[in-house]
Amino acid sequence: MTQIALLLVGLLSHLSIDAAMADAPFKGAGNFYGGLLHPLFVPAHVLAVVSTGLLIGRQKSRLRWLAPASYVVGLAVGFAAMMSAYAPQIAAEVLLAAAAASGGLVALARPLPEILACALALTTGLALAFDSPPSVISVRDANVILMGTFCGAIVLLFAVAKVTSTLRREWQRIATRIFGSWIAASAVLVLALQLAR
Repeated sequence: MTQIALLLVGLLSHLSIDAAMADAPFKGAGNFYGGLLHPLFVPAHVLAVVSTGLLIGRQKSRLRWLAPASYVVGLAVGFAAMMSAYAPQIAAEVLLAAAAASGGLVALARPLPEILACALALTTGLALAFDSPPSVISVRDANVILMGTFCGAIVLLFAVAKVTSTLRREWQRIATRIFGSWIAASAVLVLALQLAR
């Protein structure tokens, strides 16, 4: 299972990314499928969702479902606000900050209070939703794209959390911590570049 995850990460790292709009990532993808694949094709979204999934998957709490539920609530509230034409301008920066925080906490490998994991998951969900405005004219098409992005973001988080929770060997835990530190470093670098503009 971990070999498949590593292969998927390797393939995704070689894809070229254009704009951060929730459109079809390649020609021929419909509105829903374009939105479904959107979280995989925007680097900031991948960093944030993967780091949050790693953080959730590493928790030993018996209430491990609270953080994913907070993420889903954040996505739902964010996309409902987007459908009502609300889009804050700092969503990308908040998303990168959440990715850096989650990645850093994964690298630390310390048990977290459930409230902190829930707050990070909620923030990531909200920021991801606000950072996914569709660039189509039709309201119906925009809503279909947002529903696809909602589903894709949920599937990605749950897949990463599930794979991470199965990693039991010491070298796998160390590799997860290293991956979390890389995500944190990448997010901090991109955030610094964005804030320097």
